[in-house]
Amino acid sequence: MGILGLEFEQGIYLGVDFGTTNTVVSVYDYDHDRIQTIPVEGQWVMPTVVQFEPDMEEEGKLSAIFGIEAKEGAVIYPESTVMSVKRLLGRDQSIHVMVDGIGYDFKPEDIVAQFLTYVKELAMTWLHEELAITGEVSGCVLTVPANSTDRQKHRMLQAAVNAGFIEEHVFLRLEPAAAAISYAKDAVKDCRVLVYDFGGGTFDACLLQMSSMSGDEPDISILSTYGDNRLGGDDLDHLMMDMIYDTFLTMTDYKIDLFDLKKDDGVSAKQKKMAVLRMAQAANQAKERLSSTFSAKIVLAPFLQEPEIVNIQLDISRDAYYSHCRKHRMGEDEAIFEELVGKSLIDLVKRTMVCVDKCVLSSGIRHEEVDEIFLVGGSSSLPEVRRQIEEIFNHSPHQSGISPALSISQGAAYYCHRIMAPSGTGPQVQELAIHPLGLEISGRRFLEIIEAGTPIPEEGLRIGAPEPLLTGYDDISKMSIVIYEDTMPPVGNKHLRFVYEEGMKRLAGTTLEGIPLGPKGKEEVQVTFNLSRDNLLTVTAKALSDEGVSTELKVDALYGLS
Repeated sequence: MGILGLEFEQGIYLGVDFGTTNTVVSVYDYDHDRIQTIPVEGQWVMPTVVQFEPDMEEEGKLSAIFGIEAKEGAVIYPESTVMSVKRLLGRDQSIHVMVDGIGYDFKPEDIVAQFLTYVKELAMTWLHEELAITGEVSGCVLTVPANSTDRQKHRMLQAAVNAGFIEEHVFLRLEPAAAAISYAKDAVKDCRVLVYDFGGGTFDACLLQMSSMSGDEPDISILSTYGDNRLGGDDLDHLMMDMIYDTFLTMTDYKIDLFDLKKDDGVSAKQKKMAVLRMAQAANQAKERLSSTFSAKIVLAPFLQEPEIVNIQLDISRDAYYSHCRKHRMGEDEAIFEELVGKSLIDLVKRTMVCVDKCVLSSGIRHEEVDEIFLVGGSSSLPEVRRQIEEIFNHSPHQSGISPALSISQGAAYYCHRIMAPSGTGPQVQELAIHPLGLEISGRRFLEIIEAGTPIPEEGLRIGAPEPLLTGYDDISKMSIVIYEDTMPPVGNKHLRFVYEEGMKRLAGTTLEGIPLGPKGKEEVQVTFNLSRDNLLTVTAKALSDEGVSTELKVDALYGLS
């Protein structure tokens, strides 16, 4: 019988890549010294989809279906199905579902918690039955986009705790760093690596330094990161949907609007939702086929049955798909659609390359000094991605036997191994402060408190401002504390920075109230930054007089989500 293989009993840890479109779960197999990805119904990748239905045992209660079954059932029950919940995580808005004509509202993190509960139970059953490993699943490493906000990270942590993971055993790690671990064993040592992570809901570019350690194991450090939280593989699916929808509108003389559920055009709201879901699934399948073939056939017959039967059959070439410009708004917010209208797939891939350029620029190195490019996420397999990368860097991305879709979860599982057995050998990630963090001070100047590249110890990093802040006027009783991140620090010698310059990102703000009245400059306020290994920031401000007051600010308090 398998055992955990450790001198201490913390339970089993899972490496979880909770994605917008799909989720992958892996575990470190101590008996065979390898990473195992846990299959779900014969597939390595599980759709991040939840469908609700009435509980058969308790009236008025809901039960949930997850993964493949939920995705397939979405066509029949669109009103009770939730997809792409990760894109809503961290926002103060409810998700509304309808089950048998009754409405229910959920917080995004509550749905994430239900999904993680299912993942945890599924993994535990597989470990017991397939690997004969004893013990309970108690902890996990959850990966998050490099460009996630602190609010999103906090909500992800809370969801994991609500799913039954022990809070002290839940760790957040950046997706690009986890992916780098997966590639580390067959990558060139002493090199700079760009991780190009094009997932379902977000895009991240992350530059890493991989240095040789004793025993030929690499030491991985994050040099810089830059991302786009409003761009992902879902947007590429929408381009394909736009082509299908354009054909549908032409066939029906623009009389039916599938995205206006209140319009009286002879089609019920349920039929419209079913049609949109079928269109989305067909679009995703066609997009994936065009990664390896030059044409794809789409057949939706019948597509609609009311007020008349509509059949759609399309042959779409790769060239036509890549050059098609977005025309129709399909349920997105107006602001998001404005960023996408008139844009082609080639344009959207170019938008990721802007992030790549800014990532490389902020690191202070040149493009030709990047030695390897690792592709991560399902959308990175597009030939257009490889073409544009080769155009920028003059060499091809790294060729590996690891699937881009599995690399993050497998790296997260290795993180679990290093957390549980820190004395073991293997690749190790040095957690660093990625960008400078600091305060806005008088004259709208930026006061740097945490320098980019500062190592974050296991217990976290605690750094105070180099000198106390002083009151700027007579008899003031409060002071604004505003936190900024410099995502594009100047290359070379540092110079005075202002918070309105390009690359400055306002993270949060609060007010220290109750400062004792007195003349200008008499009262001193000490500000301290606390940065955890999960890159969660807490800031404290305290007036230093005997009557002084203090305040504490978690950076997600006023985080402006895009």
